[in-house]
Amino acid sequence: MNAPLAPIDLDLLEIDPRPCELCGLTIGRHEMVDHGEGPEFFCADLSPDEMTLPELERRAELRRQEEIAAILAAMRECPPLAPRSEPEPYRPAQSTVDAFRLLAARADVGHLKAWLADRPKDAPLLLALLESPTSC
Repeated sequence: MNAPLAPIDLDLLEIDPRPCELCGLTIGRHEMVDHGEGPEFFCADLSPDEMTLPELERRAELRRQEEIAAILAAMRECPPLAPRSEPEPYRPAQSTVDAFRLLAARADVGHLKAWLADRPKDAPLLLALLESPTSC
């Protein structure tokens, strides 16, 4: 016994509204080519005037991701920074050197000794300036 078949609903399938990972357009906005084996969709080359705001935002995000990927790829190709074999020798700050020169020009030995006593790490290098002004 044959049971009556239920009527078939022939509504068209809705196209997936997700954006393309390459261009940001939805599949409905792609160029479709059908050679008999099924449709193929290609990214359309639309001007920004023809695109919707969400599509423009998606395309801008894809461009940012491409730029970041290019930066990361360039970073992988760069040789690693070689650590210094020895640390740079200590130098007093330029403002400290300027203050020392100002005090030395005043020729107030007591004030200069007190000032240098507050800076024991800088004193040997600053005193070397008195002998050779180009050492710091």
